[in-house]
Amino acid sequence: MMKTLVTVGPNSLNVDDLLYFAGKTKLFRLNGSHGSIEWHKKAIEMIRDISPDSFILMDIPGIKPRTENLELINIKQGEVIHFGEADAGIKLRTIGLSKPLPKYPSDLKKFSVNDGQFIFETIKTGEGFVVGKSVSEFDLLPKKGINLPGSVYNEKLQFEIYCEFLKKIEQLPIDGIGLSFVQTGELAGKMQSLFKDLVIISKIENSEGLKNAKAIAKKSDAIMIDRGDLAAEIGLHGLYTAVETIALETKRLGKPLIMATENLETMVNRETPSKSEVMSIAHSASIGADCIMLSEETALSPNAKIILGWLNGFCKEIEHIKPKFSPSSNEGRYKLIWNALSNFPSIPILIVSKSGYAIFDFFATNPQSELFLVSETKKIIKLTMLYRNSIQVIKRKIGKNTPVDIVWKVIEENKLELFRQFDQVMAIFVSRYVNTPRANSLTIFDKADFEKEPGTK
Repeated sequence: MMKTLVTVGPNSLNVDDLLYFAGKTKLFRLNGSHGSIEWHKKAIEMIRDISPDSFILMDIPGIKPRTENLELINIKQGEVIHFGEADAGIKLRTIGLSKPLPKYPSDLKKFSVNDGQFIFETIKTGEGFVVGKSVSEFDLLPKKGINLPGSVYNEKLQFEIYCEFLKKIEQLPIDGIGLSFVQTGELAGKMQSLFKDLVIISKIENSEGLKNAKAIAKKSDAIMIDRGDLAAEIGLHGLYTAVETIALETKRLGKPLIMATENLETMVNRETPSKSEVMSIAHSASIGADCIMLSEETALSPNAKIILGWLNGFCKEIEHIKPKFSPSSNEGRYKLIWNALSNFPSIPILIVSKSGYAIFDFFATNPQSELFLVSETKKIIKLTMLYRNSIQVIKRKIGKNTPVDIVWKVIEENKLELFRQFDQVMAIFVSRYVNTPRANSLTIFDKADFEKEPGTK
């Protein structure tokens, strides 16, 4: 079933809430755009004390400009606001921004703040600023993002921002990082090469990222769809198609998919979700989402426990919904696995891989079997926690043993678990040789063979 990824924030950084969270999930998120480094350090320590084997994601601040107001600001309908660098001669109310504005279209007609919730009609643009008239009255909370549709962000600056933040937290025991506004596979690849021990989760949030979704998914360990920024950047009319496109490219590569933004936002102030939220979560299940992420719902809401409890229960109710995207069965690299799974759809699968990255090839075939992964790579072990499927990791060094020898030893050591429900196990040995199919050997092992005297075959 789909898993839940909870954001820990000011309202939930306490022992009582964290204990409850740990009983429902092993996936925790911290939002680096809010709070000090010391606050995040304290949060990580508390999570590790309560749930030592959990997965901790640090969503690192990106290049997106955020408002610099420290207090709530009431903005009237029709009020004209100057966003960005202050001008000494200007008489309008000015709200500073944390980052430079991206390159935006010259014919920008509208822009928004707070994930597209509050719209401004463009009045004037210039170097380092934009002026707009508010369409409605609203309260602007601190550090809310500003979106200019059709924008392209400076990747060089973006990379520098990522690295600068990660230097500040390099000693903190996190497992993965969330990269905001990833626009190309090159950027994701650079982060992979520099931070080899961390799970790299790329967030696709604008038109450039959408255009390069396949390339980004190839270079990332997992993909997060941030529907809030994505909708603000491309428009609501294109959101459904965009989400389906990103999901398709992600799942064809066998990568975990995380669905974010406003999953249960109505429950922040009430105890039941809206009908549209219920249908949205069910749609996430149908396109192969592995995790549903909660943001304000668990970071700021007094109803955090109720929200998480409801979501876990609903995910269990809809676990029968299978992803609708077809596996990539016609691709040579997957063909052996796909054919094997077609002939043996239920028996447990044991994957033995020196690196562990063969898990991507396996999940590209949309498996329904119970999976056991033999790996010694910490990053891969943590990555398996993001998949909706239940994956049991067998920590073991493979060394220079031949495929048959190592598989036989692994099955012999774990036969009680492997043969718990079935009398057969499918073992796949994978090596990442260049220009060869990933599955180098595939064998069906019978339970009877392992009931003989020890050491006999």
